[in-house]
Amino acid sequence: MFRIIHLSILVVFVLFVGCVPLTEVHNYATSSVEALDKVNSVDYTYRDYCQQNCELQQMRIGELDPNFNCNCVEAASNADEAMRKINSTIKAYLEAVAQLSNNKEFTYDVSGLTSALQNSTLLKLSDKQVSVSTKAGNFIATAATTFYRKKKLKKYLIEADTIFQQLTETYIYLIDNRLRAQLQSQYDARLPNIKQALDNAGDKGLKQIFVKQYLDQKAYYNKHNSLIDTYVALLKLVQKGYHELYIHRYNLKDVNTRALLLRYTKELQYLASTLQ
Repeated sequence: MFRIIHLSILVVFVLFVGCVPLTEVHNYATSSVEALDKVNSVDYTYRDYCQQNCELQQMRIGELDPNFNCNCVEAASNADEAMRKINSTIKAYLEAVAQLSNNKEFTYDVSGLTSALQNSTLLKLSDKQVSVSTKAGNFIATAATTFYRKKKLKKYLIEADTIFQQLTETYIYLIDNRLRAQLQSQYDARLPNIKQALDNAGDKGLKQIFVKQYLDQKAYYNKHNSLIDTYVALLKLVQKGYHELYIHRYNLKDVNTRALLLRYTKELQYLASTLQ
């Protein structure tokens, strides 16, 4: 009788432990999604660059026309939309991890990612980078019906890792290089105009106006360049942490793995808090 009772307790215990949510995995994935939501804190877009470039063109011809034709608006809007689609797809990957680690189902709509990238000539993505987006969209679209419980989390991590790493790498490139290059280009283009205007200004009051413009432009550049630095650091941390999930997929409950994920979660939360 004692053996039967002991065996029954052991079976119940095993079943109970098997149903315990992977708290550290869930918290890491949730914190990653919240960190990715901080993209708006960067407060600089391709549309912003377009607008500032139009203003610069008008300054060079010495007139301000509200009806000035900005021929970059459509391309800039398409680029910003593509960036939003990539962001939402990466978040969908992580939201799926959060749900799976909590024994819950997930469904997310990531339609339109590939078409958004194909329509964005401004981003200048390679065929390989666009093809990654197709794989990402297709994977997420079918994963919701395939990986529906925690026992499927390991398989999800195996099949998603390469695609997730490649898509995140593309997103990092677009922000760290392409978007930053736009910011740098605008800064480099505006400063000579302001300096020339300052040199040509004979009136002291006018000189002060141009000095303020110079300082404002420098502060604008430094602020947004710093914000891009922080967001890129967030993305790289999310990317690294997700890969650690893949590496440790067979021992997610191990104390060392849990401690590692907890550290990543705290680092993410700290970096995200600096973007408030």
